[in-house]
Amino acid sequence: MKGYVKNKSNTWRHALKRSIGPGAKVPLDELYEQYGKKHDLPANEEFVDWLRNIKLRDSNIWEIVFEDGDRTKDVPIGNVDVKAIKEGDDLTSPFVKKELDVKDIVYMPVRKARQELSKITDIKLLKYAYREANQLAHKETLCKLLRKRIQELELTRR
Repeated sequence: MKGYVKNKSNTWRHALKRSIGPGAKVPLDELYEQYGKKHDLPANEEFVDWLRNIKLRDSNIWEIVFEDGDRTKDVPIGNVDVKAIKEGDDLTSPFVKKELDVKDIVYMPVRKARQELSKITDIKLLKYAYREANQLAHKETLCKLLRKRIQELELTRR
C-alpha cells in the first residue's frame, strides 16, 4: 500500500499511538499493519477513508496521500481538496489582537488572570486596573496578581 499521512501543522502532534513531528510522514503500510488488520479493513481506499473519517478528522493538520497503482490521489478531507491547496498557502486566519480595556482586566476570573497577565506589558493599563479592582469586594487575589505584574514590569523597565 503506497502513500503516507503527513502532519501539516508546525507543532508536534500525538496521533496513531506515536508522536509525529511537523512535516513528518508516516507510511500507509505501517498504519495498515497497526490498524487495518486489527479492524479487518482491506488494504485499499476503504482503509484510507477509515483513517480520514475516524482517526484523523482535522484537515488543517493532516494530509493523507494514497497512491493507487500508477496514479497519485490526494484524498479530499471534508470539503477541501488537498490537491487544490498549494504548498505555500496558509490555512489559518490571521491573528487579530484585541486591545484590553480596564474593565476586561478587573472582571477577569483569577484563573484566566494568572495566564493572561503575564502577556500584558502596558503598565498604565495595569495600574488603572489595579486601582479599580482595589475598590471592589472579592478582588484581593486579582489585586495581588496585578501588583506583582506591575512590579515585574517596573523592574524590567529600569
